[in-house]
Amino acid sequence: MSTPETSPDRQQLQAEIEQTRAELGATVEELAAKTDVKAQAKRTAADLSDRAKQAVSEARAKAADASGAALAAAKTQAASLQDKVAEARRDPAQRRRLDAAALLTAAVVVGGLLAVAIHRRRA
Repeated sequence: MSTPETSPDRQQLQAEIEQTRAELGATVEELAAKTDVKAQAKRTAADLSDRAKQAVSEARAKAADASGAALAAAKTQAASLQDKVAEARRDPAQRRRLDAAALLTAAVVVGGLLAVAIHRRRA
């Protein structure tokens, strides 16, 4: 026969009390966290900082891709100009036109590279 101190009902009641205490403690901790403005501000600041870092990383990657594409285009244009220069050596009028085109192309390439450099420096 069981005694009143060790009866199954009493043990079950003790277990329920302990579970209720644990749940109440968790609820109190959640409420305390919601009212902790400083901690919330820190979490928000950390989240925004992470987002900003990710945006900068993506922008740098895009700038690197764009500069690589610009360099490839410049190389292609330079090769084309070399071919035209070889042809122009035979014709002085064509040579003057190619000199002007080469100067313009060089100015565009330098301007593009400067724009990429400025963009990278700002990022």
